[in-house]
Parts: sequence; structure tokens; C-alpha cells
Amino acid sequence: MKRIATFDGFMPALLWLAAWTVAIGQDDRTASPPALPISQILMAASDEREHNGPVRFRGVVTLAVPDRFDFALEDEAAGIWVTALQLSDVEPWRSLRQALRPGDEVEVTGVLDSGGYAPRVLMQQMRLIGDSPLPDPQPADLARLFSGLDNCRRVELTGVVQGVRDRGREWGLVVSSSTRRMLVRVSKGTLATAPEQFEDATVRFTGVVGAVRNSRGEFLAPTLWIGRAEDMVIVTQPPVAAFAAPLVPLDRIARYRFDSKPERRLQTEGIVTSVMDGRSLYIQQGLFGVRVQPLSCPPLKPGDRVQVAGFLDMSRQIAGISDAIVDVVGHGAVPVAERISPQEIIHVNTEARRLGVIAQPSNYDGCLVTFPARLVEKKTAVPGVGQLVLSSGETTLSAVYDGAAFEPLRRLEPGSELMVTGVMQVEMVGDEGLSSVASDPIVKQLSLMLRSPADVQVLRTPSWWTAGRLAAAVSGLAAVLVGSLLWVGLLRRQVAATTERLASEMRRRRDAVLEFDATLRERNRLAANLHDTLLQTLTGIDFQLGACRAGGQHNGEEPSTHLDVAQKMVAHAAEELRGSVWALRTMPVVGRSFRESLETIATQTGHGHPEQIAVRVAGIANDVPQFVAGNLLLVAQEALHNAVHHADALQIEVVATGNAATGAIELTIRDDGRGFTLGSQQGPDQGHFGLSGMRERIERLGGTLSIDSQPGSGTTVRAVVPTTDYDRQIDVRGGRAAGYQE
Repeated sequence: MKRIATFDGFMPALLWLAAWTVAIGQDDRTASPPALPISQILMAASDEREHNGPVRFRGVVTLAVPDRFDFALEDEAAGIWVTALQLSDVEPWRSLRQALRPGDEVEVTGVLDSGGYAPRVLMQQMRLIGDSPLPDPQPADLARLFSGLDNCRRVELTGVVQGVRDRGREWGLVVSSSTRRMLVRVSKGTLATAPEQFEDATVRFTGVVGAVRNSRGEFLAPTLWIGRAEDMVIVTQPPVAAFAAPLVPLDRIARYRFDSKPERRLQTEGIVTSVMDGRSLYIQQGLFGVRVQPLSCPPLKPGDRVQVAGFLDMSRQIAGISDAIVDVVGHGAVPVAERISPQEIIHVNTEARRLGVIAQPSNYDGCLVTFPARLVEKKTAVPGVGQLVLSSGETTLSAVYDGAAFEPLRRLEPGSELMVTGVMQVEMVGDEGLSSVASDPIVKQLSLMLRSPADVQVLRTPSWWTAGRLAAAVSGLAAVLVGSLLWVGLLRRQVAATTERLASEMRRRRDAVLEFDATLRERNRLAANLHDTLLQTLTGIDFQLGACRAGGQHNGEEPSTHLDVAQKMVAHAAEELRGSVWALRTMPVVGRSFRESLETIATQTGHGHPEQIAVRVAGIANDVPQFVAGNLLLVAQEALHNAVHHADALQIEVVATGNAATGAIELTIRDDGRGFTLGSQQGPDQGHFGLSGMRERIERLGGTLSIDSQPGSGTTVRAVVPTTDYDRQIDVRGGRAAGYQE
């Protein structure tokens, strides 16, 4: 083999050859499919049902760019692209791929894939066979080339390099061959020098054909891949100087000439009318204007007279100059803007097409024009770049601007009447009925390239009451009206709910007042009845028993022991009944403060009992409404009674406090007695109404009652009752006795 012909290269090459025999992603023991010609694989690729398994073929590597993961193989009749995309990050593929170069003969096993345009093979296994001469390149057949038929074939193409593009890892050379333009792609590692040496030179390229396609895999144009520096040979050197090219008047560019050479660089001159941020500029001579796309140029301003050397560009279906070199040769006045309406420009171009003549006096593309228009809309794609949608007569067009200097245009109001000036750009397309072939182009749309904010003069501002503002005002008023109605409705509902809640609370508290008053009157009646009947009867009995005793002594008789006991029992019953009558009759509210009444109840309840009762009152005014104070006192009396008679307590504490912020009164009765388990106490079903009665009294006042007790830990009764501003208005004072005094 040629690669191991020298001793110095023998061992590395031997190791390299051994590595190439390693299967990539497959076991060598797997049965291999039969080897097929590439042409047969391509023909069968149209029917995926017949070739859904692996394929195997041999070929010579015709293109292997080190920084790409695919390469080209060709045999005697066809070529195909092979890709290792799925293996691009797998060893040993990366090292093997770097060693691959044109002239290697390899055998590949893989599966077919539809690829971007033509079928390709997804490699699974590859084996190096040896070196082989590269296939002879075929002369480029432009008809086949631009039909996509020579995809992946090695061809030889001769053309003029009209431009160079930096595409990152590669150079893109714009090449024209027999007026057909295509892109030649060269890896930057292939060329030792900058490719500008090829500009305007006739070059013979030998490379592998690729395809420019869309996202649907449809062929658009060919491209040519160059893998070696020796595959680019200059046939004809470019002129010594760019401006040695023939001088063509601006109005004769792309026109008929007997000795025309449209592929070579041409030279022209004109006055600069607009510079678009260095990307392009417009020059004009008379009423003929041309767009120029420079490679580089000195700082320019409108009015500069320049010479331009570049290549003809017909991509807009109107002549332009691309890859141009620009030189300033003087300065003059900027051409006067032609006053013509967009509708007239369309008419001039339409008539010229209809009659088959040149538009007179011009078609106005690239010319400086001015006309009145009305602003319809403002659009902004990115900051500093935007357009004004204009209406002029029956025509709508866009005025395009680019740059931060155009910020004042953003303040224009739609509806403004304007006088606009700028470079007219006529966009032309082929006849829609003949869109698949070249035909006389028609005007599709117009656009105006603005040079500065001064190109837009406001003739008349719109009325402030635009349709939009009027609609917004009406919508706002409607929204306010609807909101007001909703607010009134919600307010009425809230007032009604608040009124109902307040009325319910007042009724509940009035019921408490009436109940308390009725209870007090009934207690007074019962006290009077007991005093007038039972108490007086018991007193009479005591008197009679005393008389009996006295009579027995007078007659010399000793009183019976039973009479002594009876007299003691009657005296004790009378004392107890007197206390009960006092408790019923003299509820200590009227004429006393809440503190005094609470202390009195504590004293009376604890009378004759060993328990120590302490009373503490804080933060409570003297004018507590009687029905509130009365209910609290009844609760205190019941709680003290339970503590004295059932708790076996030593200490009882009564605490009443007032909250100035909320107006609530909290009453707490706490003892250190034996306590009980909550839920085990006797209730109304067993004939005991004390606890339930206390809870009902407090809840009727809108308050809360809680009881906390545990066996051996005493009992705490806590009542919290709110007070309101209207309590004194509903407090029933009439008809209450001042307190019974015996």
C-alpha cells in the first residue's frame, strides 16, 4: 500500500489500518448484506419497503472535510453521501474520521436515509480496503447541474468568482458560469491564503456536487464542495485594478451590448442619494438609480460622486451591483427629488410592459422621489427599525427607516397628512400566469427608503378626536357607568345585609332585656308571695311553738325534746327562706354600680360557708346597662352557688374586666375545688338547668360562655359579653321595683 511505503510511516500506518478494520456499532459476526453498486442503491431508495434493511457498497472517498461528520463516496457510475451523525461523539469514530482523506477506498455497511435532498447512508460499519485513484471529474453540464441530477458526483466547473463570503468555518465563493450563479464552498483549512485572490478571476474548480434545498427536501440550486487546494486553478487572472473594468453608464447597465461580458466586473459612476448603514447605498444619474452592495467603502454622504466597480446582480429582477468597490471622486448637489405619485410610477411601469418599450422617463427604481401621503399605521420590528404605512391616492406603500436617528418618527400620529421624500424601491415579480418561466415582470409593490427624519414633513396633524380615541372614550364611559351601577347594587346589598344584621342583633338584645325584666318581676312576685304566705306561716308556727313551751312551764310541765327540735328546725327553715326571699327580691342592680352588686352577691352567697370569695373589678364603667349587668350577675350567682355547694373549694375568685377598645365585658369565676370531667355533669334531662341557663343568657346577649374543668384542678367559668351604643336605648327601666327591703 502507498501509505506504508516508507519505514518511518510503517508502524503508524499499520496501526491505522488495523483500526479501520474495526466495525463501528456492529458485531463482525453479524451476517453482512451483499455488496451493491451505488447506482442500484440510489434507484432502490425510492421504494423504502424494498430496502428497509442494511446495505453494503464500496467506493472511493471524493470529499472528506475534517470538521464535518459526513463524507462522499463514488464508484464507476454514481456517488452517495455517507454520514456518521449518530456516531460523531463515539470513539474510535472521531479519530478514524480525522484520518479519512480523498483517495481512500472503503467498504461501508449502513441503512438508507432520505437525507436533505438525495438519499444518504447512515453508517454502521466501515472497512478500509486501500488507496485508489480519484474518479475523473465530469465536465459540468449546467442543465444537469441545476436540475439536481449530478448530486454527489465529482465534476469540473469553470466560472468567474464574483464575490467571497465568510461563513464561519468555510469560505463561500459566488461563482458565475454562463450567467448561472452558484455557491462554491471551501473549508478554511483547505486554503493557505485568503480567497480574495480569486475575485474577478476565471477559476477551474474540481469538487463534489451538493444541494441547496428547502425544509421539505426539495431541490433549489446546486452547490460545489472543494476538498483540496489543488482543486482550485486560476485560468484567467483578474484585472490588475478593479477600476480597470469597462466603464458602463448608469442607464446602460444590463442593457444590450454586442460585446457584453456580464460575468465580469463592470464599472460605473453616479451621485450618492442614500447610504443604508453601510450595508447598501443608492447612486443616481439623471432619473436612473441603482442599488449598490459594497464589499467596503469610505465614509459616504448624499451628494458624493463615486466610482463603483462590481458585479451585476439581477436577483431583484432590476439591475443592481454586488460585491462592489466604491471610490469617492468628488462632491456635488444631491439630485432634486422628482415629484411623482406612487400611482403614476405603477402606471408608467404597467404601460411600458404593455407596449414592450422602456419606461419613460424612468421606471423610478432607485430614484429620489417626493409625494404627499397620509399616515395609516406605524410598525416596529426591533428598536430603531420600523416602517410607516402610507396611503397615497389608491396606493398603499411602506416608508422604511433604520437607525436611532429616526426616533422622532415614532411620535407621528396616524391620520397625519405628510410630504415624504426618499429613494423609491420597485419590487417586481414575473407574470403570475407564467411564474414557472421567465416572463415580463410586473410591479408587485412599492416601498420608500427614508434617509433621515427630515424626509417626513407634517402638513396637517389629525384631529385629536380620532375614531380610536372616540371609541376608547365611549368604552370608558360605558365601563364607568356599568361599574357605578354594579357598585350601587353591591352597596345596596351591603347596606341591606348590615341593616338586617343590626336589626337582628337589636331584636336579640331587646328580647334579652324583656326576658330579664320579666324574670325580675316574676322573682319579685314570688318573693312577695313567699313573704306573705310561707314566711309568715312559718313565723306563726314558731310563735305557737313558743307559746306551747311557755304554757307547759306555767303548768309545771317540762317541754318535750321534740318540741325543742321542731322549734330549731322551724327557726333554721325561716332563716333559709329569708335568704332565698332576699335573693329573689333584692337583685342588687338598681341604684348600685356593677362592682357593688357583684360584691353583694359574693357576700350573700358565701355567708355561712367556709369558702373565701375574692372579688376584683377593673376597667368597667359605672353605667353598665341594667339588662347586661343583671344577666352577668345571675351568671355569677349561679356559678358561685355551684362552687359553694358542689366544689368543696377553699378559694373562689371572681374577676370582671372591661375592654375599652371593643367595649366587651369579661366575667371569670375560678375555684380550686375538686372539679369534674367535662361532659359528665348533669343537665336538663336530669333536672339541672344551671349550666344551660347560664349559656343561654350569655348567647342571647351575643356573647360566649366557656367552662374549663378537670378532676382535682378546680373549675373556671368565663363569660364574654359585648356592649353596643344602643344598649341604653333599649334598656327597660320602667316598672322595676327599687329593691325589696324587709
